[in-house]
Amino acid sequence: YVNVFTRCGLDFTVVEAESGPIGGSASHEFMVNAPTGEDTILVCPKSGYAANVEKCEIGERPSSFDGAGAQPLTQVHTPDLPGIDVVAEHLKITPAQMLKTIVFEVTGDLTARAAPGHEWVLAVVRGDHDVNEGKVKAAGGYAVKLADEKKARAAGFHIGYVSPRVVNAIPGVLLLVDPDAAHGATAWATGADQKDYHVTGFNWSRELGAALHDAAKVKVADVRNALAGDPSPRAPGATLEARRGIEVGHIFKLGTKYSDAMGFAILDANQKKQAVIMGCYGIGVSRTLAASVEQNHDDNGILWPAPIAPYHVQIVVMKPGDTAQEAACSTLAKSLSDAGIDVLIDDRDERPGVKFKDADLVGLPIRITLGDKALASGGVEYKLRKDAGKGEVIPHDAVVQRCLVDLGA
Repeated sequence: YVNVFTRCGLDFTVVEAESGPIGGSASHEFMVNAPTGEDTILVCPKSGYAANVEKCEIGERPSSFDGAGAQPLTQVHTPDLPGIDVVAEHLKITPAQMLKTIVFEVTGDLTARAAPGHEWVLAVVRGDHDVNEGKVKAAGGYAVKLADEKKARAAGFHIGYVSPRVVNAIPGVLLLVDPDAAHGATAWATGADQKDYHVTGFNWSRELGAALHDAAKVKVADVRNALAGDPSPRAPGATLEARRGIEVGHIFKLGTKYSDAMGFAILDANQKKQAVIMGCYGIGVSRTLAASVEQNHDDNGILWPAPIAPYHVQIVVMKPGDTAQEAACSTLAKSLSDAGIDVLIDDRDERPGVKFKDADLVGLPIRITLGDKALASGGVEYKLRKDAGKGEVIPHDAVVQRCLVDLGA
């Protein structure tokens, strides 16, 4: 895939990605770097590590539940205030001073690390951060899904007003606290576990007590989406940078997940059955072309990389119908085609300025102009699309070799 996209003339980044429902042990996306890209990529400039938002790890961050809050726990009426931003404004604080608690229900064990008896996993992040479901699964060791609201309410959760204190009130709860939210000296605002109410002055040590030291109840873990400026997970002291990208390819390392399930096996050299190792691979062909245009253009039009240009050379005939120019065009086009070079001929009855403007807009790598002056000297005007200004006159018999060199053939 690296060879394919390199040959396509693209500037791209290979990023780690979530495998999602398709599963497997690894997944990589190929992102064309473009400010107009639909996806955010996080990159460590020091180590080269790159991942999409759903997958990106965050480097070590300090955390501690120690420290007694000086503020008392105060309940505040917050009716009809949808969203943390509105609640924070009402409380005259910032979202970063609030705790956000998202309720997940356990659907199965993923690893031997998962302790039995948990029915719910609660992810706690700072109010200005977003919970990452993939990280919640990895940190808790459980397959989870966002809790069904009706089911969660029946269990005692006040959705929209849940606080970390429920770990002591509702059985079967595992609390995963992001390091940025695990600061005991901070007086937090959070839900009050009661509809239309929040509390201020929340302090971890005071409100949770012994549960903080019970690994079966509370764990500190990376459970949020990474952001630009976060510590790099691969290079101490470096921070992540955000870029935009257009996804043009995706590969999955499936291993034997599906072949084991289907009994799909082959005989090895020793005539023993071995499960087939599988992978999943996709390239967005039309996306690759569109991404190339996003990345390769100027004010005048497209700048096609030679390997994916619809044609390699555009021959512009200045005087359509002129016997000498048409004969030269026919001879040159045949010589180029015989050398494996794709040719587009512009023999429209248009002014030269219109033809040159259209040639720049279409953006084929090479433009060859057949005019009286150049032909009289035994040559043609030769110009690379990427070069500014006018072209140069080169001899007829040098055109094919020059094209092959410039096209990298």
